[in-house]
Amino acid sequence: MDAKTQFGGRKKQPSQAELGGLLGHYQNGRYGDAEMLGRSITQRYPRHQLSWKVLGAALNQARKFQESLIPNQKAVDLDPKDAEARIILGSTLQQLGRLEQAEASYKKAIRLCSSPLLLGNYAARARKIGRC
Repeated sequence: MDAKTQFGGRKKQPSQAELGGLLGHYQNGRYGDAEMLGRSITQRYPRHQLSWKVLGAALNQARKFQESLIPNQKAVDLDPKDAEARIILGSTLQQLGRLEQAEASYKKAIRLCSSPLLLGNYAARARKIGRC
């Protein structure tokens, strides 16, 4: 059995081809395709954080904010130190009008990664919700 298999011979993570397809759909604006593939991957590999993050981001891009809440929260739960996942979750919460929770998510992201791009992203979002 190789390093990627577990009980019953199932792989613990999606193949590079699946991940490439998921990211390709998202990066090329095919959010419906990214959603379908992301749902399939997360069902088969429920602990694969990147798949949850891309699924949540695709749902956000498709303006399906309520549907994106669970995948975005799952992505943060699986990797609490992923600043980008926290930004995506914050965006979802902001779109749902949950401004205090959105602000908390953005602030956690900043504490994790204080890159100029991330700081600018937070500042722009904070102005939108009247926090700065």
